Amino acid sequence: MILTPITLWKDFDDSLPLNEEFLPEEEREGAVMRGVYFLGRQTDYGRVKIYGRYYTPLGLDSFPAVLILFEAGFPCDEKLVMHFIRKGYAVLGVDYSGELGDGRHTIYPRDIDYANYARAGRAMQYVDNTARETSWYEWTGVARYAARWLKERPEVTAAGAVGLRTGGEILWKIAPYAPIDCFISIGAAGWLAYRDIEKFSENGNVIFSEERHRFIAGIDSQSYAPYVKCPVMMLCAINDKKCNYDRVYDTFQQINPEVEKAILYSAHGNGLIGRHSFVNIDLFLDKFLKKHSVFLSKPVSFSVSSEDGSFKVRAAYDPMGKVAECGIFYTENTATFKARDWTRKLGDARMMGKDNTFVFPLDVYEGSEKALVYTFVRYSNGFSVTSKIQEVNLGEHHRGCMKSRIFYTSEQGTIGFAAFRRRAGSIADCFSDSDHVDLELLPGYGGIPGVTTRTGIITYRVSEPRFEPSEGASFRFDAWSEKDAVLKVVFYSDVEEETGYTETFFVQGGGKWKSFLADAADFKSDRGASLASFRGTVSVVFQGEGDVLINNLLWL
Repeated sequence: MILTPITLWKDFDDSLPLNEEFLPEEEREGAVMRGVYFLGRQTDYGRVKIYGRYYTPLGLDSFPAVLILFEAGFPCDEKLVMHFIRKGYAVLGVDYSGELGDGRHTIYPRDIDYANYARAGRAMQYVDNTARETSWYEWTGVARYAARWLKERPEVTAAGAVGLRTGGEILWKIAPYAPIDCFISIGAAGWLAYRDIEKFSENGNVIFSEERHRFIAGIDSQSYAPYVKCPVMMLCAINDKKCNYDRVYDTFQQINPEVEKAILYSAHGNGLIGRHSFVNIDLFLDKFLKKHSVFLSKPVSFSVSSEDGSFKVRAAYDPMGKVAECGIFYTENTATFKARDWTRKLGDARMMGKDNTFVFPLDVYEGSEKALVYTFVRYSNGFSVTSKIQEVNLGEHHRGCMKSRIFYTSEQGTIGFAAFRRRAGSIADCFSDSDHVDLELLPGYGGIPGVTTRTGIITYRVSEPRFEPSEGASFRFDAWSEKDAVLKVVFYSDVEEETGYTETFFVQGGGKWKSFLADAADFKSDRGASLASFRGTVSVVFQGEGDVLINNLLWL
């Protein structure tokens, strides 16, 4: 049976007594945390016993509150919680993952044991019978009772919700029904049935089984978007391997047109949301929970046209906003969403056209027949939005830049690089942590800058058509370090960065910049196999001891 967002939830009872039970208080900086249990839905073997952490700011008798649903299997990250506490919000971090062997958790009756994330199995990925017999149904039930518990607190003046990845997917399912005033979905927009199906590839159109149709109709978030009744903001990261950001705007377009909405991509966090996104989060919640007068932009749009073989992007921003920064991002890699290099081109806001329009040249490689483009804008109050990602058919003959053997020089700043696997230093496995500087230019010998490799950095330019090497090419680069150091360089042949070929280089400290030259065969896998060719690799990672700087990366 195929159940829709209407038929799936029409008989769900979220009105049963909560019977809350508070645990002893624990002090936090500027806040008090109290564990709390309350009851959720009824099953044949009892009611769900929901566990949450309730944080309230010190010195306030009433306040707006935020319900946070972290990614399944991840703990409550108090770094994120404290951000909201400092802004004057209470926070309810509710557990829906269930038994993970790490302390207090939500307890599910034995007839829905698959609601425990560690034992979810097929109940998370498939709808074998109906959507009611899935982990998602139970997790959504937990969130609905949690939203009700928070909204009914006498000290809470308004309640919003923030969901990270699986938590965000859950919020889409409660938004049509739960008493929330707004919600923010982070790295979550549905299309889970389309996992690993590239939107812009020739294989993007597939024929689904009946089971997949059951999943899409009852579970996937895009099916819930038309029924959303509160303002929503969507945040996602480019090259996020857990969320197909190519399809995020498709969900955005399906949101109920009567509600306010905004969307923002983070471009160079390599799957993590940039810290600048917190400005958006704060302004969005200020408007809808604190009832402040805040300018939030309407969705932005653009068109692409060709004049004498040269392509131009005409972007249209909200005419009611004062533009502080604007630009476009584009890539020639249209197939692999997990591993793309996005080139940024900024516009001069002082040259803004009538009604906040701006024209950018689209300077893509003349040998590419397609490109992906999106535009972004940051307004004077700090609020930023992006457009959809649009595929542009360039044709076989168009004007553009030439193929380049040089795929990085420090004249480009840090553009072309991103942090590599920085999730260990992230906030809630979603946000870049401001305590760590991922990308930085530092001066080397002669004052010539290079990008530091101390945190591990990655570039996908080796697979971008403009920069990809010819067969048999060698790899050359410059490096500098104040002290003797070892630099590890790894070429990956897959988008998941699991199959790597490594070579280490000794960088003698001090003196002039050192040049290094290597062939593909110099790079070895864990099993000792040599890399056959640089051509066909997806990415290259640099990891140095301390501040090893690199510059002038090219093929010979």
